[in-house]
Amino acid sequence: REVSLELYSLLTEAYLSLVNAEKMKVYADEVLQQSSLSELEKVRVHICNISLYAGVMNKAREALDMSIDVLRKLGCKFPKNKLLQVRLAVSSVVGAKLPTEKDIADLPIMDDPTRKACMEIMVNAATFSHHCNNIPAFIMINSLMTQWTMKYGVDVYSAPAFALFGMVKKATSYKTSALYADRGFQLLDMCKEGKRTESRVTYISWFQIYPFSKPIHSTLKHLLRGYKVGMETGDVESAMWNVSQYMCNSIVAGKALKPLAVDCVTYIEQMQMLKADFTYHMSLPFAQGVLNMIGDAEDPLKLSGSAMVEEDFLAMIESSEGQFWSSLHFQIFKSMMCSFFGDFEQGAKLALERGDVYEKKNGSPLAMMDTLHQGISLYTMARRTKEKKYIKAAKKVKKKVATWVKKGKINALHYVPLLEAEDAALEGKSDSATKLYPKAIISAASSGFLNDAALVSERFAEYLLHDLKDSDRAGQYFQESIKYYTEWGSDYKADLLKQRYSHLWEEEIPKGISVSPDFVADAGNNDIQDVSDPSAAAHAVGANNGRVLIAAIAQDASGDESKAAGKTSAATSKACAKNSKFNALGFGGNDEPGRGGANEDSASMDISAITTPYTKVRARPLPGLSADDDNGVDKVEEGDVSESGTTEVDVMDDKTDEVAISSDGKRSAGTSALISSRDLLLEGYRT
Repeated sequence: REVSLELYSLLTEAYLSLVNAEKMKVYADEVLQQSSLSELEKVRVHICNISLYAGVMNKAREALDMSIDVLRKLGCKFPKNKLLQVRLAVSSVVGAKLPTEKDIADLPIMDDPTRKACMEIMVNAATFSHHCNNIPAFIMINSLMTQWTMKYGVDVYSAPAFALFGMVKKATSYKTSALYADRGFQLLDMCKEGKRTESRVTYISWFQIYPFSKPIHSTLKHLLRGYKVGMETGDVESAMWNVSQYMCNSIVAGKALKPLAVDCVTYIEQMQMLKADFTYHMSLPFAQGVLNMIGDAEDPLKLSGSAMVEEDFLAMIESSEGQFWSSLHFQIFKSMMCSFFGDFEQGAKLALERGDVYEKKNGSPLAMMDTLHQGISLYTMARRTKEKKYIKAAKKVKKKVATWVKKGKINALHYVPLLEAEDAALEGKSDSATKLYPKAIISAASSGFLNDAALVSERFAEYLLHDLKDSDRAGQYFQESIKYYTEWGSDYKADLLKQRYSHLWEEEIPKGISVSPDFVADAGNNDIQDVSDPSAAAHAVGANNGRVLIAAIAQDASGDESKAAGKTSAATSKACAKNSKFNALGFGGNDEPGRGGANEDSASMDISAITTPYTKVRARPLPGLSADDDNGVDKVEEGDVSESGTTEVDVMDDKTDEVAISSDGKRSAGTSALISSRDLLLEGYRT
């Protein structure tokens, strides 16, 4: 009997992994029809059936109902009445008490097989409830898992349970939410099988929780680690969630667009290949949004290009369980395109239709970015039309962002002066507006949000030109915006601004300008003196990067910028490491990438491979190539993948050749600046 049960259960699991639903059903039904077997003995087959509905058939709602039915058969009761579910959910949140680290450390290991089976079903049911937007069930299930952990001991699914409950507590306190995630990582270390759920804990914590109290740039390497761990342990679903959320956080953080575009295309192809439909549908707007910004669309206002076509996408998600979330992501990136490419009327219309539903239902970093772009379109239409519906909605956005910052949402700090500037412009307070816009530019740029610095510079330039009729200063800030867009990687957007506004400034730098010996000698100095314009101050470290390049060219007899480029990398790295703002955001540390949690301080993280507004993208040798420890070049060991998913190289200005690394390890000019992450992965597997 035991041997037959084991054999049939293994065959059910095997055919599920092969995505052969017909064969799987044959063996599963045979087990489930055996009246002599207990529900606990059938649980492996039950889990396969649930996984079939959730993963292969993409029916999260049915999978949730099946999970709750099996839990009831195992003796774990849930109220059927929806009103009772809501009451239980509310009381669970209000009455929850955060356990101390000592409380967690003193917990025994859960050994009851029925409870362990229930924990496995519940952790998946929590995910299904989130997918189908059943908030009461989500709260109720996560609360019960944390209660069981504290009452009956530590299970392998206790860690994701605490991380998921941290998502719930985020509504009341970002700090408490992060502490629950910390407890989750502590529980991982206590469980021998913790590696099995590490990928899941990682994406929950570093996407849904930590970005509200830690710099968002510091989340990227953890999400890529979560992807790697998930693929290693066979948790493909969590691996795909990690890279989907890596794409999302990269966009919010203003990561360099060109390598990010390669990552996006690579990962969505992998999602499609692995039939991870839920994450695939949700991630397509991310990928096409990035591609639109680099010019991969006939109409930049439409999400139609290499990754997706609007009409086909909407038809594809219409009958899917993830339609709610995929549709929201589509609308969010439509709004983003509207504010970047000037269709503020459509952007304001989308903002009024959608409101803050995404923030209330999800509350991810994407909701933060969505709120910013909604605010820009709403304020623009409020200034144009003076209609109450736009004014009221715009001021609501401003108030919401101010509340976020008071609660500790550090990644929205630069939103406050921007929206205050927009509000001052609406109220006709030009003195305040002209002070607040530069403040927002400096705040965004110094925090690493190159995308937002570009957009705010453009907004200020438009205000100066059209409202204050100050064409001279408008030209300065349009040029500043063009610099930021170019460094972000959106040459397409920069060219649009040049075509429209280049008449406001001289197109060419006057001939005869030379570099003084003092300037060259001081190239390594990170202190910029005599900055008379706020926009120049925002670009101060970028100007220093130019100093380093000038010094390298001056020292090179040939004057060849591509030869001198290699000399700039280390100097640029050291210059940025001196800057306290970069250190505060985790750009100056030397720690190895870890999974994070309670024992890792984001301020000490080394995320130097993540592109910032003020650093050239540094060369990363191909797997197997050596590099000196102190030459300013990040190493990639054999088989490793960089934080960006690509091999990154120095990218020079428009008139300078790109510098890449050839197969023999030498730098060569004029070669491709990007190497596909798939090639790098294959190289890693070969070695």
